[in-house]
Amino acid sequence: MNTSGWNLQQGTLPFRPLSESDVIRIVNQALSPAKKHTSTYKYAFFKAMLDNLFNVDGQRVFLSYDTIALRFTEIYWNLVLNYHLKQMPTSQRATMTAVERVLFDFCKKYGFNHESKGSIFPFESLRQDLQLELSRKIRSQMLKYVVGAFYTDTEGQLYSFSKEEGGIHFNPDAYTACIKFKTDFEKINYYEWIKYLEKVNREEDAYALASKLDASTERSNLSLYRETLLQFGQQHCFYCHKSLKQEATAIPVDHCIPWSFVKDDKLWNFVLSCPTCNGAKSNTLPAETYLADIKQRNRSLLHLDLPLVKEDFKSYSHAKLEQMYHSAIFNGFQAGWKPSTILPLPTYGFGDGGYSAVADGE
Repeated sequence: MNTSGWNLQQGTLPFRPLSESDVIRIVNQALSPAKKHTSTYKYAFFKAMLDNLFNVDGQRVFLSYDTIALRFTEIYWNLVLNYHLKQMPTSQRATMTAVERVLFDFCKKYGFNHESKGSIFPFESLRQDLQLELSRKIRSQMLKYVVGAFYTDTEGQLYSFSKEEGGIHFNPDAYTACIKFKTDFEKINYYEWIKYLEKVNREEDAYALASKLDASTERSNLSLYRETLLQFGQQHCFYCHKSLKQEATAIPVDHCIPWSFVKDDKLWNFVLSCPTCNGAKSNTLPAETYLADIKQRNRSLLHLDLPLVKEDFKSYSHAKLEQMYHSAIFNGFQAGWKPSTILPLPTYGFGDGGYSAVADGE
């Protein structure tokens, strides 16, 4: 067996029961400088896993390589092409990682300018077919260099995998702990990642690394979600019920559960709000009574025959939404926000706001 995990084809050790302290120890050890880190791959891979915790197939506790690779690609698109951050120390045998080479070759193939910092457009603006083309190429590098290596570093107990199966299976105990301590694990990962980037980059390039890591996966354009919710028929602020028809500027699209916890953009977590509520709610959780409203809204959204709905609701469940809400509270997010004035909500039929559709179960 390849003890370093590099190019390991499968990892299927029997899972043993893990306590929360076991999982914390395993994660801490895997991210520590004591483990071999020839590049930033393991940090990016762990971030891609954490960002997708709520996209996991709950029955199999399974997360596909394609889902992980898409986020892994998005992270490096920004860090490499936008911020020009080196991802490994320069040595005689290599001057850059395989992922960097794939990104540069991709830009050359399609004539994308990335020579000066900030000149590349956001990954989300890339055509979907090109996103998939690039993520498939980077997926092969991720499978070769990272999946087995991080499996080995986590004692084969965080997840199991077979490269032919198409994804990873979380140890259920580890998965539960990762959700519970999501923010803490993100902080540990960022801390070690930043220290590594500072070692291999010039001081001016390594400035404000924490914000650069966060920005690597934050969407700048939410217009598609706004258009979908307007098409759905939401005409009033989700929180205060003020009419949105009179808004002179673009209607705010709000993450009901804050993006800074979820680190993902899915239609089932988006609502339209008025500018006042959007600014006042900020990075907090709404009062728990809004969970019933968004679950009822999501039941109705599921009736829309739109690609975005089908894609974003693949792994959705009401139970998972509630789990996310309470996990955010455990991770320190303030809960209970509501506007000072709430207007009566007009009665909607399906397609006019979606709050009166027939419930189809939890």
